[in-house]
Amino acid sequence: MRELREFRAHHSEFAAIGVAVAGVSRDSPPVNAWWSRRMHLPYPVLSDRDGDAGRAIGIVRRVPIGPWTIDLVRRSTLLVDRDGRIAATWTDVHARGHALVVLEAARRLDGGAATAAHASVAG
Repeated sequence: MRELREFRAHHSEFAAIGVAVAGVSRDSPPVNAWWSRRMHLPYPVLSDRDGDAGRAIGIVRRVPIGPWTIDLVRRSTLLVDRDGRIAATWTDVHARGHALVVLEAARRLDGGAATAAHASVAG
């Protein structure tokens, strides 16, 4: 939740440089909507319920355990440039101060506009 709060606190700074922010969670759309309202988030929290997007970008790993499998999700942030290319990736995210790290990277992007998407294991 700290990560959600920090991106919320710096949202106007991201917006000022043309960066759209979105959260991504494995929770359902109704649960994400509830968190968005509860936390007064100025950005959407999208649902990757089945984990397809996370697997496609390499942050979800399916691990067999006996007859079952579990999905392990790494807390990650992607910075996507205006051409839709991933400009930066953080896969060892420590929530405290992370939004400022992403903001500084976004400011350094040539051409300005980008999208910062942070994926979280905890909605």
